[in-house]
Amino acid sequence: MNIVLDQVRKSFRRGSREIEVLRGISCEFPAGSFNFIVGPSGSGKSSLMYLLGALDKPTAGKITIDGQEMSGWTEQIANEFRSRRVGFVFQNFNLMSNLTAVDNVLVPFLPRGARHALRQQAEQMLERVGLGDRLLHKPGELSGGEQQRVAIARALLKQPDLILADEPTGELDSQTGQEVFQYLRELATANQATVIVVTHDASYMQPEDAVHRIRDGQLVETITGKPN
Repeated sequence: MNIVLDQVRKSFRRGSREIEVLRGISCEFPAGSFNFIVGPSGSGKSSLMYLLGALDKPTAGKITIDGQEMSGWTEQIANEFRSRRVGFVFQNFNLMSNLTAVDNVLVPFLPRGARHALRQQAEQMLERVGLGDRLLHKPGELSGGEQQRVAIARALLKQPDLILADEPTGELDSQTGQEVFQYLRELATANQATVIVVTHDASYMQPEDAVHRIRDGQLVETITGKPN
């Protein structure tokens, strides 16, 4: 999935004040690329991720997905885009408290029916992220790190065209984090998936990655490899 941003702005109203969190961001995320978004807290990283996932709309500017402007999408098209083409891994996990780990991984597929073969794939994905003995546990019975791994397995099971991950390894030990990034890279290579990750941990970055640095809602630089 190829994504192009052209002078994207996003602002919110807080009482009588208008707060601008993104201030004219222009950049490109080519299909199959592995990207990191870095910057201090409050710089606009999460707001940008929400726009890229069609969870919100820019106040101004254009976001183009594979040649199509998102501004022209109906809510139905945006919903279809999110459910079929995007894998989300956000900090709050978004797990269903009444469902087991396996069923949480299968949530995006439940409206269309989860076949037995798909359930087996969900179990295999959970085993791959180290949760083979937690398949039938509910979120309340899992640690924060285990819940994060369920969320990661759910995103990857889709084989999405776009993966948006906001601090995906924040609750994981370093070894599991490296394994998760290894699978993300395999998926990007095999499916030409575009991966965009917000993180403060430069240890996961490789020389060929694009690193986009944001400060005060503006893109201040894009470099290849680990930032200094």
